[in-house]
Amino acid sequence: MTEVVVAVYRTAQAAEAATADLEVARLPTTTVRQFVSDPAADEELLEVRNHHRRTISGDRVVTVTVDERHASAVLEILALQAPAVMTEAPMNA
Repeated sequence: MTEVVVAVYRTAQAAEAATADLEVARLPTTTVRQFVSDPAADEELLEVRNHHRRTISGDRVVTVTVDERHASAVLEILALQAPAVMTEAPMNA
């Protein structure tokens, strides 16, 4: 099964470092993408909430599509850069 891991960083530097860390790890079956959060946009493509935290304008969102057997490794790698919010979920087919 495929999972999606989403991490929200407050700075571009942290998001870039997290992406670089994933590249160095060379985990198989991963697709990494970065987005800039813009909650003021008319259409939100992605909304990430975790308790009382939300994305704010300018946040960097890193998404990783990965086989479930590698999801815990991705979570550990992304956590190294201290994301403001991080979550994972099965990908809907």
